[in-house]
Amino acid sequence: MLKNSYLHRHFFLLIFWAALWFVVWIQVKEDLGARWAFVYTSIVMLAAIGIAQILNDKVLPRAIKTRHMQTFVLRAAGFVLLLAVLISALDLFFILHVQYVMIRKHPGMLFAQFIKAIISSLLMNGTACGIRFYQEHAYIQQKHSQLQQLFLENQLKSLQDQVNPQFMFTVLGHIRLLIKEDSEQANALLLKFSDMLRYQLYESSHFDVPLLRELQYLQDFIAIEKIRRGRELEVHYHWLNGLTELQIKPMVLVCLVENIFKHLPLKVGQPTFVKLFCQQENGRLQFTISHTAYLSTNRRKGLTEGLEQIKKRLDLHYADNYVLSTASTGDHTTVQLEMDTL
Repeated sequence: MLKNSYLHRHFFLLIFWAALWFVVWIQVKEDLGARWAFVYTSIVMLAAIGIAQILNDKVLPRAIKTRHMQTFVLRAAGFVLLLAVLISALDLFFILHVQYVMIRKHPGMLFAQFIKAIISSLLMNGTACGIRFYQEHAYIQQKHSQLQQLFLENQLKSLQDQVNPQFMFTVLGHIRLLIKEDSEQANALLLKFSDMLRYQLYESSHFDVPLLRELQYLQDFIAIEKIRRGRELEVHYHWLNGLTELQIKPMVLVCLVENIFKHLPLKVGQPTFVKLFCQQENGRLQFTISHTAYLSTNRRKGLTEGLEQIKKRLDLHYADNYVLSTASTGDHTTVQLEMDTL
């Protein structure tokens, strides 16, 4: 019994051969009669199907994979001629023994029958190979799409794994020190940190997350940074109304903010001011982060490299539906992200 997958894959070929058998039987029935037409048509179809199966199941797939189509064309031509010879021999048999026609009285009949057999063989095998080529091409395209999707998912997973692990270890070390000095503050810091870990380890694996959940992560992140850096850091953020129903790809804004904070210089007596702003306008999300800190060459290089990684993430998620821009004037740097909302 044929498997369902085999039947599904060969469905159009089965319909083609059944329709072709009926058409040939109708054409030769008037000359041979219904019984002999059935025999003739069945023999021709069995031979054609056998040759077509060799071409379709062995020769064509190998030619597509190896891209040696010239070899396939030569082999296909040989099989077409072979089928034409078989059809011609069958025609000759039925002409002599069923229709009782004398070949000597019709010297050009054999050549004409051979030409018709070549045309018939070419049409049958050409159509069958065309259907199978389309199926193989669609199958290869499907596999290519699956592999491309898998590659993108692995690339995205790699980018997610690059989310600043140093920050995590630094926070844990800071909590350990605070436990001895200020247990209450250490407890508050630990609660925020655990909520951040929960989001990063579990919720960030979702396809989309609520924008407000991502912004809550940023608020916890900012609170921890302010505790770590003390008076050397002043952060102000403002989220406009109308963001409740919006969805966003996870960790997009987080990576952007972490990249900024990672490269901020920490100077005693010289506080750094950071501002974050988020709004929705004309169906697009606008997120801006700016700071007032002079960046050295190495820090600016690190910031730029981090933005390049963020662009890769945005390319995977939003393709051409985003704009990430950076502006620097003296000790003032602004990074703005504008993208379509979900």
